[in-house]
Amino acid sequence: MTVCGIVAEYNPFHAGHAHHIAETRRILGADAAIVCAMSGNYVQRGDLSVLEKYARAEAAVRCGADLVLETPLAACLSSAEGFARGAAALLDALGCVTHLSFGAETAGLALLRRAAGPARADGVHTAALRQALDAGLPYAAAMQQAVSAADPAAGALLASPNNTLAVEYLRALNVLGSRMQPLAIERQGGAHDSDTPADGLPSASYLRRLLADGQAEACRPLMPAASFAVLQREMQRGAAPVTRGAADQAVLAHLRRLDAAALLPFCGGDDGLAHRLADAVRVSTSFAAACTAAQTRRYPLARVRRVLLRAWLDLPQSVPPLPGYVRVLAIGRQGRTLLRRMKETCALPVIVRPVTEHGLPADLQPALRRDALADDLYALAFPAPGLRTGGGHYRKTPFCLPEG
Repeated sequence: MTVCGIVAEYNPFHAGHAHHIAETRRILGADAAIVCAMSGNYVQRGDLSVLEKYARAEAAVRCGADLVLETPLAACLSSAEGFARGAAALLDALGCVTHLSFGAETAGLALLRRAAGPARADGVHTAALRQALDAGLPYAAAMQQAVSAADPAAGALLASPNNTLAVEYLRALNVLGSRMQPLAIERQGGAHDSDTPADGLPSASYLRRLLADGQAEACRPLMPAASFAVLQREMQRGAAPVTRGAADQAVLAHLRRLDAAALLPFCGGDDGLAHRLADAVRVSTSFAAACTAAQTRRYPLARVRRVLLRAWLDLPQSVPPLPGYVRVLAIGRQGRTLLRRMKETCALPVIVRPVTEHGLPADLQPALRRDALADDLYALAFPAPGLRTGGGHYRKTPFCLPEG
């Protein structure tokens, strides 16, 4: 049985995502099972997801995925390197995934593999990459400089965020020693963070801007009907679109309790960012303003947002991005078959009903408690005040697509 993993955020699930799943099946066969490692309620750009995780997972299985699992929280709030490593490790741990499919601006695996060169099999950075990082370059820029010095053609690929992630997936497979075979799907439609869709395929950021502007109906032609129906339902019940707005003062109030020394564990190194963040939080009147005040070329906006969200969630950088368990968010047509197979092949505990988490080993409980806290804090941002209660983490269960 061919089982293909896809790393995604589906924030929200749109026509481009449906194309990726369909193209993966076209290449691997119509019977290929699709397992998605999806970000939870916090996404890698350092923000809250526009729809909560169970709703986004439901949209994915209604639109072709067979099983949706949650990428570890620490991976979701990491650089591209940590994000790719954590998600790939989750899929690899299932023991039944044969391929890893990802989007790229170019589907040429040979050139992408050349761009993945600046890390040895053990994941240690080469001298060129380490030197660029020590000079204060952001990780993505440091990687591009290191690759370009040795291979200009490969380095040119890293000007695109999608190619950067594709390269990180290849590096992750190498570091993990995974048997999953990479499958690069050429990206179609609007570019990353594009202001306009192309050929009916938008960027997720374009849809989020429409939602923020109150133009949900404009999203309809750019999303599969089933995904748009989920969005409509969540909006009608006051659970979407989620922004930091409702929780903004709660976030800022917590961050103002932290001085530079208290922020340091969330920064991933003593490079001056903690002091800059502490100053920015004191003089700013919103989370967004604090991020803008702290941002520099050395400290990109996404990194600043991730660090501050980590501080709010009490998620220090010492927490590894690798999974300790598998959390199921939604089950599609072949999902039940995959879950039965995973009972024999998966190297990690599988959580289907969160209420069972209390019975898992003691060494997993700190991570499980962080997950529950993160979901409770996310709830503060729901548009409808009545939905902002805590404890929802343990009341949720995966969406199961009806058989037949």
